[in-house]
Amino acid sequence: MIFRNLTANGDWTLGNGLQNYATAETAIALDIKTALRVFLGECFFDTGAGVDWWNLLGGKDQVGILLQTRQVISSRDGVTKINSVDAYLDRTTRRLSISYNIDTVYSRNLTNTVTVP
Repeated sequence: MIFRNLTANGDWTLGNGLQNYATAETAIALDIKTALRVFLGECFFDTGAGVDWWNLLGGKDQVGILLQTRQVISSRDGVTKINSVDAYLDRTTRRLSISYNIDTVYSRNLTNTVTVP
């Protein structure tokens, strides 16, 4: 699997040829990060992509957040199994951190954390 690298702001990188692409587990992690950061209906090329953060966070629906997050992660190419997904909402900064542990086609126990602004 390959996926375009991301800038510090989460935008796709452009202009450096093959250096703009990640492969294997890094590509899977970037794909998941992008999918979790896309708001439902805000992605111009896939209006059904992402998680409906506005409604889930507004209602503080912890179970709904975990279920939608699991759905998004499991739908990404290369993910074979979800071992765990946890969410932490920092009420002071209003940021949500999603931590996950997955098995991929490349290895087992890939762990990462994505912060949703």
